[in-house]
Amino acid sequence: MRIKLIVIGLLYVLGVNAQITKSVPVSWDMQSKSNIAPMSMKSFDLNKIKQEDARNDVDKSLPWRFGYELKVDLGLNNSGVWDELPNGDRIWRINIVSKGAKTLNSVFDTYHIPEGATVHLYNNDKSDVLGAYTHVFNRPDQMMGTWFVEGDNVWIEYFEPANVRGQGKLNIAKIVHGYRSITDSEIREKAIGNSGDCNFDVNCSIEGFDTLKDKLKKSVGFIILGNFVCTGTLINNTSNDKAPYFLTANHCNGDSESTWAFRFNWISGNPSCGTTNNSTDTAVDQTTSGATLLASNPESDFKLLRLDGGLDPSWDLEWAGWDRTNDVPGAAVGIHHPSGDIMKVCKENNPLSVTKTDIGGIAAPVASWVVENWDLGVTEGGSSGSALFNLSGRIVGQLAGGGAACNGTNDNNQPDFYGRFNVSWDFGNSDSTRLSNWLDPTNTGRQTLDMLSVELLGGTPDEEEVILTFSPSDGIVKIDNTTDDVLEYIVYDISGKQTDSGRLATEDQQIDLTGKSSGMYFISITNTSNGNNFIKKVIINKL
Repeated sequence: MRIKLIVIGLLYVLGVNAQITKSVPVSWDMQSKSNIAPMSMKSFDLNKIKQEDARNDVDKSLPWRFGYELKVDLGLNNSGVWDELPNGDRIWRINIVSKGAKTLNSVFDTYHIPEGATVHLYNNDKSDVLGAYTHVFNRPDQMMGTWFVEGDNVWIEYFEPANVRGQGKLNIAKIVHGYRSITDSEIREKAIGNSGDCNFDVNCSIEGFDTLKDKLKKSVGFIILGNFVCTGTLINNTSNDKAPYFLTANHCNGDSESTWAFRFNWISGNPSCGTTNNSTDTAVDQTTSGATLLASNPESDFKLLRLDGGLDPSWDLEWAGWDRTNDVPGAAVGIHHPSGDIMKVCKENNPLSVTKTDIGGIAAPVASWVVENWDLGVTEGGSSGSALFNLSGRIVGQLAGGGAACNGTNDNNQPDFYGRFNVSWDFGNSDSTRLSNWLDPTNTGRQTLDMLSVELLGGTPDEEEVILTFSPSDGIVKIDNTTDDVLEYIVYDISGKQTDSGRLATEDQQIDLTGKSSGMYFISITNTSNGNNFIKKVIINKL
């Protein structure tokens, strides 16, 4: 019997009920179905739109536009075609064509479907499919927005079982013609997205921050808000209860938050690090839809959302911590999606400064942290709302605007401005204008909070001097301890039950897992001298 071990950094599997299920549209297996004439969208002046973009793209206080909204009124009762199945089930399909689009996404002003019914979106050659969207996305306002599908020829399909016949309500209010989307096929073919060459993919090494970065990148989400994009971050609260709170910028405005769509872990496995070398895409497609606005203000340009569509437990997400003190960060890191591109990272090696200044079209002067000149990477339009982390990995602000950009593989030496988290914390007199009531619901008074995985198991990540490796042939985890301190370890199973423990008093030690059954385990390592702690996740597959 051979044991296979995979050791990776711990990121707790968190979230609420799963959302978009993966399945094949019913019509794909039908032998015969009705012919459908495509619904052709009206053309628009793309040159005029691009001229507007050329002016707006330099202003990061505006969300980055990737598409043009086409208003429609297409629903179950006035368009499309129904097909009856022999067992009484039925499907409704509509074919939408917007010539020249790189992607198409939809905004429903009526979405209410019964349990058992599904909605899929797919392109004409069936190479890109979304869904199934289910009753999980039903909201009181009956609104819903989808992720985008590649191509200019897209099908929307609604399946309704016989036992809920007539209970579904669907109406499409907008089709977004994506004229400069970053498509999966485009990345595979060109490998370089819309962002500048001086950007660093998030998997590029960042000195002194790699351990934290590899956790925090799992908290970052790319947002579609109608025909614009922004970035945001899952954020922890003092109850450590997996609440789906999501921080972004107040200036990230588009359609109602009800219709926003979110994608996590869009990360290149073959990173480009400030060069013209190619990045590659990932097969990860973790998307959800729908949010509720909880709090916002223009003073620090923040917006706090609750994600309503669900976060699948298999997504391996993280909830970032925060720092509400007024302590000036000695350096900082940003993680974001510039120009709608795959996830990037930037770093400032010098202390930040404080200002309150007018930024683009934001209504009030923004209380900001100033990044004077990025030392690695930059931000761009689409990065708006992305978190700024101090070197402890805690959020201190979110991107409000600035002039930083690429100049070839170098940056342009311009500053960026981030709305200050400590101002967002207690601004105004109501829950709707501040973060405190949401992120400290039991009024603990905490000044800082670590990311959720650290809070749940205690301590601060400290993996630079203690290295865990494994032997696939014998199931032994090897510990290389260069601290000269005594380490303690505890092994937990997936339910949190302690299954083993011990002390590691010498430089080279081993943890024997050969007797464990298949499954997921967590190894907690604590330095007994300073209390520093980190976790590794171990997956055992007995073959």
